[in-house]
Amino acid sequence: MWQAIRENPRAVMYAVVMHLTLLALLIFSLDWTPKVSHPLGINVPIKAQLVDQRQLDAREQKRQAEQRQAEEARRQAELAEQHKVEAQRKAEQEAKQKAEQVAKQKVEAERKRKAELEAKKKAELEAKQKAEQAAKQKAEAEHKRKAELAAKRKAEAERKRKAELEAKRKAEAEAESKRRDEQALQSQLAAEQERMEAGRVQGIVDQYIAYIQDRIQRSWLRPQGSAEGLSCVVQVSLIPGGDVARVQIVRGSGDPVFDRSVETAVYKASPLPLPPDAALFKHFRTLRLIFKPT
Repeated sequence: MWQAIRENPRAVMYAVVMHLTLLALLIFSLDWTPKVSHPLGINVPIKAQLVDQRQLDAREQKRQAEQRQAEEARRQAELAEQHKVEAQRKAEQEAKQKAEQVAKQKVEAERKRKAELEAKKKAELEAKQKAEQAAKQKAEAEHKRKAELAAKRKAEAERKRKAELEAKRKAEAEAESKRRDEQALQSQLAAEQERMEAGRVQGIVDQYIAYIQDRIQRSWLRPQGSAEGLSCVVQVSLIPGGDVARVQIVRGSGDPVFDRSVETAVYKASPLPLPPDAALFKHFRTLRLIFKPT
């Protein structure tokens, strides 16, 4: 409240004046003549007092004049408040425009400073590039001279080296030819030995696969109602010693009962027979067998 009074003292003054005027009008309009009543309840004749019409008109004119003054004071207060608001708005707008102008000038000055700095950097860069280009051309010329001299020396050394190399190449060619002939002979012997060993190993593998298939066949029990001529492909994973680690039907017979009987037969036949040479176990780690009961 006090803040409003401090900010708008003139409007508050006009409001106080208007209220005082209205209070005065109210006081003058009341009848302050005391009314006396007879204590015994006897009616006392009322003494009529004539009021001059001119006095009434003068009082009414005074009241209207005071009312007009109060209205004028209120209007003046409102007008003063409007003027104050308009002045404040105008001041704020001018301050804003001034701030924008200052900001614009600052931006323009910064742009100019950056442009000058960019131009300076560009000039320095061009001067640096020119100096580097001159130094580069000088270095290239020196490099070319040294390269030509080195090329001459290299050509002479190359001619001498080629002559020595040719002589060495002929000697090495003769030695290489002899070495290749010996290596070819050794390769033929090794291939023959490998072929013979592979045949021997394959023979052992085929032999033991036949043993394994026979062991599974003997462990298999034909399911009741199973059709004749069924077959499946079973994959068997072994661990050293011949024990069965895993059995999987990779191509079924079409009869799930038949396929499960084959899996059961493989587990039942475990451990499967393996050759005594442990080096051959790699051929039996994973077997894919065709089970076709006879």
